[in-house]
Amino acid sequence: MAQKNSDVIVEDYMTSNMVTINQKQSVLDIAKLMVERRISSVALVDDKNDISGILTERDIVKVVTNALPADGVTASSLMTHPVVSISKESPIEDAARTMVQKNLRHLMVEDPSNHSIVGIITVTDLARYLRQNLAKEEIAASDAWELFF
Repeated sequence: MAQKNSDVIVEDYMTSNMVTINQKQSVLDIAKLMVERRISSVALVDDKNDISGILTERDIVKVVTNALPADGVTASSLMTHPVVSISKESPIEDAARTMVQKNLRHLMVEDPSNHSIVGIITVTDLARYLRQNLAKEEIAASDAWELFF
């Protein structure tokens, strides 16, 4: 059975240079930005530049499947808010557990010292963690998920 690596924390795998955009922007503009930057989500900010929500690929699919004009729908009408976050100091297993329990693919990362959002961790980041640990420890694929649960 695989051993949990509790020394690995969220900060080790998070992305700190996340893309932010004003929540008043159209879904079309944000979708174009996501394609250009090859990202699956953007953090949305209000007029004070505070993070107000998150918009993901899944949210954009809702616009398409409902035949809504993507240039006429604002991000704020689709965004997930309030955002779900995790401390940058939390074990990476806690991030995976939270994602599974809340059916999320993205978590904002918070600095507990000042409660500010300092990054994002995604299922892609968790896969990178698993891949690196599988290579290092030669963990069987069937045991990989036991790292988290």
